[in-house]
Amino acid sequence: MAQTTPPTQGTTSPKPQNERLQFRLVGYPRKHNEGRVEVFYKGEWGTICDDDFSLSNANVLCRQLGFVSATGWTHSAKYGKGQGKIWLDNVQCNGGEKSIDLCKSRGWGNSDCTHDEDAGVVCKDERLPGFVDSNVIDVRHYNGLQLHYATAGSGVNPSQFRKCTGDPISNSILSFE
Repeated sequence: MAQTTPPTQGTTSPKPQNERLQFRLVGYPRKHNEGRVEVFYKGEWGTICDDDFSLSNANVLCRQLGFVSATGWTHSAKYGKGQGKIWLDNVQCNGGEKSIDLCKSRGWGNSDCTHDEDAGVVCKDERLPGFVDSNVIDVRHYNGLQLHYATAGSGVNPSQFRKCTGDPISNSILSFE
């Protein structure tokens, strides 16, 4: 957790204007308002390193996830190690930012961390009034299965799904007709 390389001085990590960020909380064991933070950027899910992480960072992320605030944050991959890219490192928010990409950091994809340092958040279990965001995906676990729930307007097309002919709880491989 010790910072080995300072973040780029005074810079923010703006994403390209046309790039949509999506967020989810994952990991086990967890409740719906807590977990490892994962960010979907450039077509790939990744994590945020816990170097320099703070309650201010957690507040920004919890608001992006539709919660009123954070009550805490976690370090050292408390909710398990993520996979893929570590998208952000040395994130430093003041707490008032509308999005994590407006906070100072080393820049997107520039990290000296491993997934042993994945950050998590614990959000207050109270939703922002009227919060609707198609960039938030709810991920829950049930008997070892990972279930994804997309919010309204998320672009999930029900016609892409077919009736399952297997028992999704007892079979690890599902067949679709």
